[in-house]
Amino acid sequence: MINHVKTSHCASSGECLTVLQALSDKTRQEVIVIFTYHKELCANDIAKQFSLSRPTISHHLNLMKRVGILNARKDGKEVYYSLNKSKVIGLLETMIKSLKKCC
Repeated sequence: MINHVKTSHCASSGECLTVLQALSDKTRQEVIVIFTYHKELCANDIAKQFSLSRPTISHHLNLMKRVGILNARKDGKEVYYSLNKSKVIGLLETMIKSLKKCC
C-alpha cells in the first residue's frame, strides 16, 4: 500500500484504494462488464460466463460484495448479484474530482 497518497476525498479512509484494488483483477473487471448487460444475475449464471471454477467465481463475487461493488440478495439457495452502481459511480466521481483539484 502506498502510504503517502491522501485518500481523504473518498467516503472513508482508504475506500478508493480498496475499490481500485478490487477492480485491478481482470475477472472482476469482466464481472462488471457482464452487469452492463444484466441488471441482476445468480452466481451460477455469472459462473457460466467464465472457464473458472464456481468456487473461484464465488470468491471474486464475495470480495466485490465486501467492498461494496456488488449488492447480493438470497432467494432460497441461490444468491443474486447486482451492480451497486451508485457506489461505484460515486467513488469514481470522487476520484475524478480529487485528480482535478490536485493536478
